[in-house]
Amino acid sequence: MKKILLIPVLLALSFCNTANTNKATMMTTIESECPSDGKCTVEVFKNKAIDLKTDGLGKLYYQLADDTNKSVVVYAYNRNVEEGLQDGQHKEEIIFEIDNGVETLQLKDGDLSNVKMLFGRHCFCRGQAGFFAVNQGVLNLKQKGSAIAFELDFKIKEVPQVFTQVKATVVK
Repeated sequence: MKKILLIPVLLALSFCNTANTNKATMMTTIESECPSDGKCTVEVFKNKAIDLKTDGLGKLYYQLADDTNKSVVVYAYNRNVEEGLQDGQHKEEIIFEIDNGVETLQLKDGDLSNVKMLFGRHCFCRGQAGFFAVNQGVLNLKQKGSAIAFELDFKIKEVPQVFTQVKATVVK
């Protein structure tokens, strides 16, 4: 009986190890200040593009689409939530796409639409959550090999923000 139970466990462990070795690892450095009540992360989705959409209520959202010429950068802040607290979740993120071949990028205000920059606010805060196009700010980005370094200073008029500045480097 013990041998029969051991076989599925061994199979599951070998599957998990195989899945983890196929994942590309990213080294990230976040130099900007992350609010002390949460955690900040940055990820790059290589060979993906932002497909902007609008729902039936006119609200903006996006989906990632395959595109070998683009990559999507996502910086996120997740507030720590007390155990058992139902509606305490608060997440903010900044999302934009870049051409894989770009070496430097300097965009300001309305030009941020060239990278489809979005600010997402997800919380239990009626009327103050969702995705918003970013059209006020400055983005400076450098890409060399597998490293992407960027500085962003931005402002959204529609909703309050926990963070307005990001400085990070991602090496894939």
